[in-house]
Amino acid sequence: MSEPAANPHTVECLKLSKTYPPDVAALRDVSLSAAPGEIVFITGASGAGKSTLLKLICRRENPDQGLVLLFGRDPSRLDAEEMQALRRRIGVAYQDFRLLPQLDVRHNIAMALEVAHRPRVFIRQRVSELLERLDLAGKERRPVAALSLGEQQRVALARAAANQPELLLADEPTGNLDEASGKLVKNLLQELAGSGTTVIAATHDENLYREGNHRVLHLKNGSFAL
Repeated sequence: MSEPAANPHTVECLKLSKTYPPDVAALRDVSLSAAPGEIVFITGASGAGKSTLLKLICRRENPDQGLVLLFGRDPSRLDAEEMQALRRRIGVAYQDFRLLPQLDVRHNIAMALEVAHRPRVFIRQRVSELLERLDLAGKERRPVAALSLGEQQRVALARAAANQPELLLADEPTGNLDEASGKLVKNLLQELAGSGTTVIAATHDENLYREGNHRVLHLKNGSFAL
C-alpha cells in the first residue's frame, strides 16, 4: 500500500452533523481543522455539542453526515490493523475518566505505554515524570477508586499524555480541579503542543485559554458561533 500524501493538518472535520434520537441535533454542519503543535479550545454551554465533536474525531461515534480525516486519512476506509495503528497516535482524556478502578495509579497511566511496547525503564520514568508534573507524586500505588475526583481526572490526563501522542483530545480536563491543579494541566497541554502534539480541548474553564493566543471556538446549539 502506498504512503498517504503529506497533509498539513492532524485533524480535518468537514461539515459534520450528528442527531440523536428522537430529534436532538447535537452538531449541525461543523467544520474544523487543527495542525501539529496547535491547541484549539472548544467552548460552549452544556449540550452545545462539545463532547459529541470529540467523540466523532476519535471515532467513538460516527457522524450522520460529513467527514473526519485524521493525519490525512479517512478512518472509515482503514482496515482493523491500520485503525489500531492510528489509535496509538491519539490520546483521549474522557470526561468520565474511563480508568480501571481495580488497578493502581501507576498501572492506569502505564497502559498506553505498554500497548506501544515501550521499554520498562522508559515507562517508569515517564509515569514518574507525569505524576510529578500533575502533583500526584507518592500516589502511584494507590487504587484509582480511592482517589478524589480531581485526582482521578489528572490520572486520566496523564494516561492520555503518557505516550506523547500526535493528537490529544481532552473533554473538560479541569472540570473537577481547583485553580492550582488547573494550572498544572494547562502547563502540560502547552508542553505537549510545544513538542508537536495537536491538542483539542472542550472546556468551560476560561483560565485554560484566557492568557494565550490559542484558537478558541464557541459552539452554540450544535454550530460554531461567528
